[in-house]
Amino acid sequence: RARAPPTAAMSKKKYRFHGVDVDPEAFAIVVSYTTETPTFDAAGILIGQEAVPGRKAVKVPRGMRPDEIPGVAQEIVERIKYIPHSKINEVEHQLAMLQQYEAQVSGGQDRAQQQQQQAYYQQPPPPPPPGGRHQQGGAFCDQPPSQQPPSQDPWQQPPADRAAKPARRQEPILPDADIRHLDAYQEQLYEEVMENKVSGAKRILRVCTDPQHLEIIADQESLLGVLSRELKENSKKSVELSVSIVCTFLCFSHFSQFHPVLMQHQCGNVIMKVFEYESERHQVRKAEMERRTMRFQELGDKATPEDKKLLVKDEKKYKAQLSRQNKLIFVCLISLLNLAEEISTEKKMVNRKMPALLAQVLERDYPELLLVTLQFVKKLSMFEENKDAMNTPETLSRLVQLASHEDIRIALLTLRVLYNFSFDESIRISLIDSGIVKLLVDLLRNPPFRGIVLKLLYQFSMDDRCKSLMAYHRDGMIMLLQLVVHFPEPRVGKDLVALVVNLATHALAAEVIVGSGLFPQVVVRVIKTRDPLLCKVVRHVSSHDSVLPRMHELLQSENARMAKWMHELVYMAPSCVDNPDLLVEILGTLANMTLEDVPWGELCEAGLIDLLTRVLMPGFSEDDIVLECVMIVGNLALSVESAQYVGNSRVPTLLQQNLVEKRDDEEIATQILYTFQCLLVFDDVREVVLSETELAASAMRFARSQSPAVLEQATRLLQLVADHGGDAEKDWAEQVKAFRFEQHNAAWCRFIARDLNGQASHSPGGCGGYYDDEQSGGEDEEEFRFRCANGYAMDAADLRDRDWGNQDIQQLMHTARQMSLS
Repeated sequence: RARAPPTAAMSKKKYRFHGVDVDPEAFAIVVSYTTETPTFDAAGILIGQEAVPGRKAVKVPRGMRPDEIPGVAQEIVERIKYIPHSKINEVEHQLAMLQQYEAQVSGGQDRAQQQQQQAYYQQPPPPPPPGGRHQQGGAFCDQPPSQQPPSQDPWQQPPADRAAKPARRQEPILPDADIRHLDAYQEQLYEEVMENKVSGAKRILRVCTDPQHLEIIADQESLLGVLSRELKENSKKSVELSVSIVCTFLCFSHFSQFHPVLMQHQCGNVIMKVFEYESERHQVRKAEMERRTMRFQELGDKATPEDKKLLVKDEKKYKAQLSRQNKLIFVCLISLLNLAEEISTEKKMVNRKMPALLAQVLERDYPELLLVTLQFVKKLSMFEENKDAMNTPETLSRLVQLASHEDIRIALLTLRVLYNFSFDESIRISLIDSGIVKLLVDLLRNPPFRGIVLKLLYQFSMDDRCKSLMAYHRDGMIMLLQLVVHFPEPRVGKDLVALVVNLATHALAAEVIVGSGLFPQVVVRVIKTRDPLLCKVVRHVSSHDSVLPRMHELLQSENARMAKWMHELVYMAPSCVDNPDLLVEILGTLANMTLEDVPWGELCEAGLIDLLTRVLMPGFSEDDIVLECVMIVGNLALSVESAQYVGNSRVPTLLQQNLVEKRDDEEIATQILYTFQCLLVFDDVREVVLSETELAASAMRFARSQSPAVLEQATRLLQLVADHGGDAEKDWAEQVKAFRFEQHNAAWCRFIARDLNGQASHSPGGCGGYYDDEQSGGEDEEEFRFRCANGYAMDAADLRDRDWGNQDIQQLMHTARQMSLS
């Protein structure tokens, strides 16, 4: 490969440090150094180097105290570029000599300070790095600064009463490296000595820390392949080498465009093998350590001091190995997490049991490793098969423990993982058994956790058991209501209000909500903000028969000053016709008010009847709204004050029209039939209803329904019509009697109809029925159902299979009455 042409950066001067001396006369320290200027040819090859020696004097302020020497030395090293930071101990030593010289000359130093200084001078200067070749600015380094022995300088270990000195500059973790020497670093990987391999790998890593170099290195056809091979072959021999190589791959994995290059050289596969091997090695070491601990415990009093000393030594060794292994697994998981951006790569990792391996890593206590592991678990848990693979009691118990971790980052990430898990009902039950509800209630007090805690509590609130537990934790319920009442925006946050809505469906929780003292403020907020979800909370609370009296009493009390709250809902409802979400909650709340002391008459005067007349127009409203309106009419019909308002309106006629239109909706049909029964309670209203509607015919139609609920209500309504129908224009009692005869003697009626030889057959009632049609072909086959005396049903297909003696089937399908639906 052709070398790049030389640039200004490739011809940069280098300064080689030689030593530090003192000049007592000038009260300065003198730095000796050599300036090296390399020379390259046109091909970029080094052809020569010029070395020029030099000296620089640095004046030192007089009157230094011993505790000021480290700070002055630090300042000199930072200011003079010729002095490497590793030589700061020598600078401090020379400054101490200058300070002693000044003290001796002035003669003002006391005896105690002289003894301290003399003890310091008797110490030898700091030893040079092992091998004598370490140089901060050079190209080669036998031992990185991080491996140098600690300095014996007493000024680096100040006494307890000494003032805190300025922060010391940390030694670089990696040695200096230059991309021009990349080939030399690669050659070090081929050497047999492990130290040289590690040195080469570290320098390659140092070059890769500059993102500008990654593209150049990626173009090297062999470098990544060599690194991958070295990691595969020597990862078991040196943790330091493994960390350096994996960190190199990590630099590339941060950028998606380099992922294909890494996969081409099997880098991800090798990292995964290292992770698998280290996980297995940890399990072996852990089991061995547990056996040794158990053996020592079995000895009991027979254990000798030597046994205890040996156990302590083994534990110390185990912790050191675990610490090194944690760092290696940490960089492996970050690299794999970056490579898992491609779903195909993630599937390969899952096929190699990555979820189970991550569950094992959760047992460790290294914070940074826990963070990346939880992030990986969160990513994988979005898929059901991965979630099932990690769904073990040990993993769930560990996640619950980590949710209360002292590190807020770990706790938050754990809660997000639990949120992914909480979509599984079986996992929710297991987590509830582990006591997570109490933990979440406690975390709700901490603002950083509230968002994810509310999401989790909402998931758990779908189970009645969790609702009971939440009701037991009264403080948590009150905290939720406080968040609702004091929410800064007009609409309460969806996670918060959805949780309160679910809790309000439980009777015990609803009782706590009413008894918290904050419920009147919730109602006031509903009236002011018109929040439909918050109104749903009020509706659910009012739906509990055991809570409704207390709720009504609370809102009517003088302290609450909410005696007209239902009037406010009625005033608000007409303007919400275009907002069906809010309208259905308002109407549902009013429909739940089944107490005797509800002022229905005042509500009718406030506009409730006009609202019902408008909303009950056929085809105007949604089914949910129609159903709530029908229930409100039932409440009005049972009140003496309001029943007359209903009778004098169009509401009964609209109810019959909706009964015909919604005949296929079992719930609406059942409720309307029951509401008509309520309208027949009072004499004045009953006469109006029977005269303005075809109630008996409607009831007879629905008395043929296959739904038990509809059949029951229609039968009761027929009985009421028969009992009170004598005052009507038609003799409804006779018609109901004939209909019941036909209903209970269906087989006999059909037999008589067949004997009429094609003549129009009529029911024994003699007049047209509401359930018949003028022509048989005008209705679908589903409209023709016959219930025999023994209870089984037949449709048109069954009828065709019978032998009708050449009778006209269409004529036989007609009943006696000829009244149409319209």
